[in-house]
Amino acid sequence: MRPASVFATLALGLLVSATAQAEQVLHRMSEQEPETLDPQKSTSAGPLAIDRDLFTGLLTLDAQEHIVPGVAERWEISPDGLTWTFHLRPDAKWSNGEPLTAEDFVYSFRRLVDPATAAADPSDLTQVQNFQAIVSGKEKDLSKLGVKAVDAHTLTLSLTAPRLALKFLLTDPSLFPLHKASIEKWGNAWTQPEHLIGNGPFVMKSWVPQAQIVLTRNPNFYDAATVKLDGVDWIVTEDLKAGLLRYRAGELDWMRLNRQSLPWAKQNLADQLQTADINGFSFIFFNMKRGPLAGPEHKDLREALNLAIDRDTLVTKIDPVGSKAAYGLIPPVISDFTPQHMNFADTPMPARLTKAKALMKAAGYGPDHPLTLKLSYPTDDAARQIMLAIAAMWKPIGVEVTLDNMEWQAFVGLVDERNYEIGYLSLVGSYDDYENGLDNYRSDAGTFNVNGYANPKFDDLFHRGGTSTDPLERRKLMEQAEQVVLDDYIMAPLEFLAYNVVVSPRLKGYVTKVIYNQSRYLWVKE
Repeated sequence: MRPASVFATLALGLLVSATAQAEQVLHRMSEQEPETLDPQKSTSAGPLAIDRDLFTGLLTLDAQEHIVPGVAERWEISPDGLTWTFHLRPDAKWSNGEPLTAEDFVYSFRRLVDPATAAADPSDLTQVQNFQAIVSGKEKDLSKLGVKAVDAHTLTLSLTAPRLALKFLLTDPSLFPLHKASIEKWGNAWTQPEHLIGNGPFVMKSWVPQAQIVLTRNPNFYDAATVKLDGVDWIVTEDLKAGLLRYRAGELDWMRLNRQSLPWAKQNLADQLQTADINGFSFIFFNMKRGPLAGPEHKDLREALNLAIDRDTLVTKIDPVGSKAAYGLIPPVISDFTPQHMNFADTPMPARLTKAKALMKAAGYGPDHPLTLKLSYPTDDAARQIMLAIAAMWKPIGVEVTLDNMEWQAFVGLVDERNYEIGYLSLVGSYDDYENGLDNYRSDAGTFNVNGYANPKFDDLFHRGGTSTDPLERRKLMEQAEQVVLDDYIMAPLEFLAYNVVVSPRLKGYVTKVIYNQSRYLWVKE
């Protein structure tokens, strides 16, 4: 017979072990340290994915990224399309148990458009009454914004023009409700774990910079009964090679694969490998505010740079991961849209190079007198190979390129300040709508307009398309708007992205075509 104290210790150990086994904790990767978790100030898709775990808007997205009710259980649109009325769930709460009311959305929307907030992009509310006057600073009274709490559970938006895409925009993190008392008390520190009060399926327990963000289940979430996870560990892993090692060690439940890792995964983890075409594309973008490529006078140079890029070689030899050559902005996976393309898309490479050299020569450049450019990009081995290949493709037409790689946050700062010549990015869309892929090119798109592009013709087409109540007219206007951007050669589209990922057998509910699966729809099973 064992001593009672030993037996008690063993029993306690068994209880703790059983509890640990019963817990469902998701381990997922954050490819960069979040610059902020303020959903109105973040410019990166990764941190905004974490925000979707912590907050939920009036409307939200299901596991397949279709629109479903969020805090608003139902809504109506007036016949003229100018008044949207939302009926909030009467049991909606903040994570601290306080009631969540229509006034919380009023506060959030006013904060978004307030110039003092310096929001990344307040344009989701462009059609709301008095938006333009407030964001421009002409109207100081934020209460003039066309958003009103009729009562605790009824919210109205008053628009200056219809907006079919508003239902999509209302799922954006910038329009999440915010807890006014926390922000006013803690200022910029309101997003720290001990201060952050959200309304999403999870709450933040801890945040160790450059390491991990730990979330736990929010019992006050309106749909908590359907959330199967007890917690989520967002593990910061900026290097994909290191990430694959962590995946193999069981520290991550899925892992994106780059070009170097894909062949190995096909040989060794074929049963865990999943592939899908996604709503995303990669591109090189030119600074349209300043520098050697800015302005209409340098359009021919930008065209020459586009002509000289052999995209088929990029996707078949340099980056053979299943991506498709891109000559436009809207990925082919987007529904109900005819993708536009650059006018040389079907021209053979020899003819394209001949024209590119002629354009460079007319501008005074050639192999003996090269145009020197700096190409900035966030540190990534796969991106580096693509940049080296493009530099080699440009050399014969008289362009010398210096590659400048840097950590993500430094790159974001460089782009925000428009302190670059050429940059490289990959963008992914949040929902199945073509407007999502075009709105970054509006002259008033804020920091998301990475080029600093401004063309009144594009703005007019986008506005008329965005406010049209006729779906066919809307689509045609947006197709014309895409062509305007392409004809201005403000960027060089490279690849429509494919996503290759290894998924742990224990992970359930994962949707491959969705880049940032919401944690609330996932679960684990040993």
